[in-house]
Amino acid sequence: MDEKDLVGEMAARKAIELVEAIERGESVDLSSSTDSTLAANVQEVQAATEGFSDSQPEAPVMPEAQQEPEVADEVETPEDLSDEASEEQVEGEEGVFGQPIVNLSLDDEDLEGEPSDEEEEEGGKKKKKKRKKRFVILGIIFGFLAASYLTFVFAPIPFVRKWRNIYIETAMSTNSHQWLATWFIPHWIIDEVMESLRKAREEQKTLESSWNVSSPSPTPEVIVDPVDEFFEKYWELNSKSFRSYLEKHSIDTKEELQNIKFKDLDWNMKLKTKKKDKILACDIKNNLVLVGVEGSTYVGKLAIVKEPEQVCLGKSRYLGSKGEIIDGFAENYNALLAINASGFTDVGGHGSGGDVKGALVIDGVDYGKQNIADSKFFGMKKKTNKFYIANPWNVDTSKFRWGVQFFPALVVDGKCVVAGTYGLGIQPRTAVGQAKDGTFYMLIVDGRQIGYSLGCTMEECAKTLIKYKVYQAANFDGGSSSIMWYDGEQITRSSSPSGFGRYLPDALYVRKAKK
Repeated sequence: MDEKDLVGEMAARKAIELVEAIERGESVDLSSSTDSTLAANVQEVQAATEGFSDSQPEAPVMPEAQQEPEVADEVETPEDLSDEASEEQVEGEEGVFGQPIVNLSLDDEDLEGEPSDEEEEEGGKKKKKKRKKRFVILGIIFGFLAASYLTFVFAPIPFVRKWRNIYIETAMSTNSHQWLATWFIPHWIIDEVMESLRKAREEQKTLESSWNVSSPSPTPEVIVDPVDEFFEKYWELNSKSFRSYLEKHSIDTKEELQNIKFKDLDWNMKLKTKKKDKILACDIKNNLVLVGVEGSTYVGKLAIVKEPEQVCLGKSRYLGSKGEIIDGFAENYNALLAINASGFTDVGGHGSGGDVKGALVIDGVDYGKQNIADSKFFGMKKKTNKFYIANPWNVDTSKFRWGVQFFPALVVDGKCVVAGTYGLGIQPRTAVGQAKDGTFYMLIVDGRQIGYSLGCTMEECAKTLIKYKVYQAANFDGGSSSIMWYDGEQITRSSSPSGFGRYLPDALYVRKAKK
């Protein structure tokens, strides 16, 4: 390196140091400089850097320079700068002392630098605390769930035991949802709970209807007020609200009373029965009243049929291969009202309704097959139109106008014969019954629908019917089969996946009255 180059390099280094001092905001004393040429050039540097921003420093630009400097990736040492200066020099132009202009500006990342060991350690501690907090929360949740499970399954607390048993019974009394119990509850507990159902069925084997009702002594015919005569037959309607309805519409003759007909499924008319249930429809010509019933866990519909000979049983046109939905029965038999009746083979909840369980008697002919084990026979006799509860092995089906086989009996000779859940939990229900005067009742309770209706127990089902003076009553197939159709439409909410009910082997229906 010749002398001229050496002097230039030293001058460049000195200039760089002065520029860096200016960027840091330090005062620079030029009086100590012995080199007048250097002092003059430094003054040029100071003049060129007067416009620098404190917040965002930029590379020094000399007055002679016409090229805007490029941003450097990192701070270079003076030795590196001397080697790289020629690569960044603008052709034909020179900076201070004839040296190339060098970009000395820094990126924010370069100014920040790498995190210190203390910062890294602090960050690691924070992450550990977060992980620990997360594990604590998960542990609390798991502990709560475990404690709840153990309490629900094993605690001897009466309230807990009651609802645990109902849960088990409800799950085990279905064909497709038994896993809700068997997956989570030990089998020995399930067996213990279901043992009560086995005992209850054994007790039912001794139950049969006797109809030991003394016939009322004949009384001389007396002319009475038509309204009073009407309420003697339709005692269920003898309420303040219904009497007000008659007065409002000036209905007081026998003919006018016989022509009463309305359908009020939304209960806009606000009429109630004597038992304070909602009156949803009246069709006096067809001897039919429809009532809405409710309980703490259920909503349902109760059909009251004053003439029992209008109640019939119809079988599927495809019995043996598949069943029909309730609309099909209503259309085929020109029915006024229809509900489901018999049970059927339903493996995994996917049965087609074609294979009926037990007897299916129509006009003395059994289209089903007697299933003696753990079930009862329910049917209406031909001559008397009385509803009987009997054991299948004691039945002469030829004497019955219609009959089916299911379980359990609910009311026998006026006595409720089921208690609590009867080992069958809370479910949608189908039940029928008959009062001493022959009035026939058909009950559907909706269920398995949170926020609307869960279903009812067997005892609740029986007591709903007893409230209306039922003397004999029986439970039919329930669950997703439970459904009621009336006057051209489905009026209950089926819990079946389709919402239209299941395919059924038969249906109990109300035919229109003979003119």
